[in-house]
Amino acid sequence: METFIYKNADIVTMDPSRPKAEACLVLGDRFIAVGSLDELRNMAPAGTTEIDLGGRTMIPGLIETHNHLSFYALTLFMADCSPFANRSLDDVKSAIHKQAQNTGPGGWIMGWGYDDTFGPEFRRLNRADLDEAALENPVMILHASGHLSYVNSLSLSMAGITRDTPQPDGGHIHMDESGEPSGLLLEPGAMTMVANLLPKQDHNLFKVALPEAMARYNQAGITSVHDAAVGMLGQGQVAYRAYRELEAEGRLGLRVYMTTMFDYYDELVKVGLGPGFGSDFLRIGSVKMYQDGSIQGYTGALRQDYFTVPGERGMLIMPQENLDALVERFHKEGFQIAVHGNGDGAIESIITAFERAQAKYPQPVLRHMIIHCQMATDDHIARMKALGIVPSYFPNHVFYWGDRHKAIFLGPERAARIDPLGSSVRAGLKFTLHADTPVTPISPLHSMHCAVNRLTRSGELLGPDERISPYDALKAFTIDAAYASFEEKIKGSITPGKLADFAVLDQNPLEVAPETIKGIQVLQTVVGGKTVYQAD
Repeated sequence: METFIYKNADIVTMDPSRPKAEACLVLGDRFIAVGSLDELRNMAPAGTTEIDLGGRTMIPGLIETHNHLSFYALTLFMADCSPFANRSLDDVKSAIHKQAQNTGPGGWIMGWGYDDTFGPEFRRLNRADLDEAALENPVMILHASGHLSYVNSLSLSMAGITRDTPQPDGGHIHMDESGEPSGLLLEPGAMTMVANLLPKQDHNLFKVALPEAMARYNQAGITSVHDAAVGMLGQGQVAYRAYRELEAEGRLGLRVYMTTMFDYYDELVKVGLGPGFGSDFLRIGSVKMYQDGSIQGYTGALRQDYFTVPGERGMLIMPQENLDALVERFHKEGFQIAVHGNGDGAIESIITAFERAQAKYPQPVLRHMIIHCQMATDDHIARMKALGIVPSYFPNHVFYWGDRHKAIFLGPERAARIDPLGSSVRAGLKFTLHADTPVTPISPLHSMHCAVNRLTRSGELLGPDERISPYDALKAFTIDAAYASFEEKIKGSITPGKLADFAVLDQNPLEVAPETIKGIQVLQTVVGGKTVYQAD
């Protein structure tokens, strides 16, 4: 078993008992000691290798608590329709057409990342746009939020969706001015009408795509993830199998906490599995549910009207009594639950369901999570703290959509309050941060930058009172992120006995000018004592 001393380092341990150190001793996959170089040399066994980090900064491995790793892996085989890869609607059509040419007539075309609100060059797609790009192929393009999709005429026909189709529960089929389906499907109830027709992916495709996807996470200093919706689009069984086989083959470059869609979770429960089952590399996580959609898609459930659309308040995915029953069922068994909620209406509904379940079936703190929790009020924060709920905030909202939230969706007052990190710190509420990849690119340091600076794309400071310190931002990606998966005793800080997961940076995010955090470079990522990424 190899032993290493990492020396000449600016070590940010995130361990309050010893916040800083100059060296650490790693034996196998664990930290053995942290302190001065002389201390570690005196206890290191013969043959220990010393690695000089040249004064660079070591931090605990970064933990991404809400992203879609297995789905992101599949996007590597899809048409990239995001505004990061396309400057106009015509570019998007060209990307879809190229995918159709490569696929051949009749084959399904999948695309992802389209955002109709990104700028004047984009608008909502319709079936005619997609027919133009791929007339002989069924097409499904996912919105950047993951809560809308656009399909062409052939897809509508295959799904049997016509002007006479009843609106589904938990979703909406958009109709054009003539009363015909426009090609826009909102929320899972409608989206799955087409998604259920997609060819089921073989687990071998995941085994090819997942290592490439994990390598990209490693480049960002990430050592652990919550894969946030395993089972989405009916891919639960093949994703689980791919993960298990990759672990058996020693090919997991990340530690994965599998947050699983509630309907597929039922299959796991039937064979006696539940939260925490697995290993240090692959573990069954929380039960995943949705209670609203996306604010930029007007499907986030608000308590007051959208700023520029009087009368529109979005939608709850489930009636309150249905959510109450579903939460109660898993809460009663002691399972951790993670519910997606953006709007204040959805957050109110989710907290109410948790409160009712706890009142009926008291449990120790289960660390239930609210994902995004974008419009949480001070009352919501107080109630989450009382219940031990851990919100996972999405600070990238501020940068990518803050200007549009202020001008279009929420208005100045509500927009200044989105992702209320400062309020949460002042209230003493534990929380985590995330990038929701592939909704936004993989970069915890950029997410930290957003949390600390709260600057929009136009450079405007949005909600200065909700800024947090670099330390609190790093805490949300390390020790508090480990807490969210009940793993704070084995990861999240550079502490003797914990897993040797860490990243080496060219600068210390706690000491640089806050506005430069996003420019910090990851030089090395280590998982369990093994280097999984090394910069050239």
